[in-house]
Amino acid sequence: MKKFISIVIFLLFIILILFNSLDIMESIRLSFSICINNLFPSLIPFMLISNILINYNFIDDLSDIFGKIMNNVFKVNKNCSFAFIMSMISGTPSNSKYLKDLMDNELITIDDCIKCMKFCHFTNPIFIIGTIGYTFLKDKKLGLIILISHYFGSILIGFFNKNKDLNNQKSIKFKRDKKSLILLLSESINNTVNTLFLILGIITTCLIITCIINKIILIDENFKFVYGLIEITQGLNYLSLSNLNIVLKAIIASFLISFGGICIHAQVFSILENKKIRYIPYLISRLVHGIISSILTYIFINLLY
Repeated sequence: MKKFISIVIFLLFIILILFNSLDIMESIRLSFSICINNLFPSLIPFMLISNILINYNFIDDLSDIFGKIMNNVFKVNKNCSFAFIMSMISGTPSNSKYLKDLMDNELITIDDCIKCMKFCHFTNPIFIIGTIGYTFLKDKKLGLIILISHYFGSILIGFFNKNKDLNNQKSIKFKRDKKSLILLLSESINNTVNTLFLILGIITTCLIITCIINKIILIDENFKFVYGLIEITQGLNYLSLSNLNIVLKAIIASFLISFGGICIHAQVFSILENKKIRYIPYLISRLVHGIISSILTYIFINLLY
């Protein structure tokens, strides 16, 4: 029965695509535009160097500086500081790539990864200040407020979850194989390209789904930002075009960024592959993160405006 239902849904999906081919093509073009113009330029440099940094003992150096903070504040292995710092700079879904690399190299445990996924969720700061603040909301100050709220929200989640879940406090030493720089660069390029194509495929799929939903369900123009729950960039674009007041736009944008959207969630779990990480705790963390960030945005706007 389940197989029959799946086949019916799949056939209906194909029919809807055929009858809305022009809109679907536009959604595909939009997905390529988002990736090429916004996402890939910010992800490629960090993804390329992450494997190289790990193999050249950068983890130990970073852990010596921030390890005690990670261990005392968040109760995770000190090596998690690499994923935390790099995620703050480059954003999501690269956080999952860093965590995967750390686990593959036996630098952190699965329990550390589960914890880190809850609070190492950061959207690229350039995207928040530039694209959201300047382009969408026409106010860089609001972009900065959203950025601060977003970062504080994620850190608070990590702090309040520090006594939950099992974690390994033992320092794990990295058994590093000797590899040439050219080999490391080749491996990094190969891994980066595979990850980027995976991200592109997921974004394209999500935009096709939102396009079909938009054809089936009529949503008022002022509320189409709800598509941001599926794909964040599209939702933020609809939000910027709505007639809502600027404060409400900033609050909603803060929630959408911190929640991340199902598209981001799918990217994160696809990159982590078969690491046996449950989705529901991650989803709850993202919802809580969105709520906290929205509240902080409201508070900061009232204090500063």
